[in-house]
Amino acid sequence: MDFNQVLLNLVEKKYEEIESKRRSGIFEKILRFEGNAIGQIGESFMKEVFELLGLPLDPCNKEIIHDEYDLLSKGKKVEIKTARKGLNNNNFQFNGINPKYNYDYIILLGITVESVHYYIIDKKQDYIYKHKERKEVIRIHNKEKQLVAMNPGNQANYKLTLTLSDLKPITSFEKDLRAFLIHDGLCV
Repeated sequence: MDFNQVLLNLVEKKYEEIESKRRSGIFEKILRFEGNAIGQIGESFMKEVFELLGLPLDPCNKEIIHDEYDLLSKGKKVEIKTARKGLNNNNFQFNGINPKYNYDYIILLGITVESVHYYIIDKKQDYIYKHKERKEVIRIHNKEKQLVAMNPGNQANYKLTLTLSDLKPITSFEKDLRAFLIHDGLCV
């Protein structure tokens, strides 16, 4: 029996199934990247956005930060989470969220083949631990969205699943980003 051929047939079948659902758009290449690459794109994007808008970035941002956060702006720690829309639904799964980490904001970037969307989370205001229910939630548009452990028993890394309608279109990103930073006294 040729096991390679059996596997090849299954791979080809799944490939055709996925390709039939694929849509084209300006960001369609994102579909070919694995999760870490998408995360690196999101972090680089945010650094460039800060620089293009003249927003403050601490000097350590010139290199990749291997810490509890991805950006530092006047001492405020910003975590960037990037996800692409699933092929079968309008969901984005933001992985690796650790509520115990010491950051001030999470910027969620959701990429479809046609557009990019975002949501800014203020950890002080939007993160809630419900002790009686033993669950972690984040408030998105004043609705609680539960963080779910990425693996059973793993209470360090969580995922947050959001729909396209939970995120905002990128057209209002600059205004919202400046509003958050001004509110925190980071820019004028």
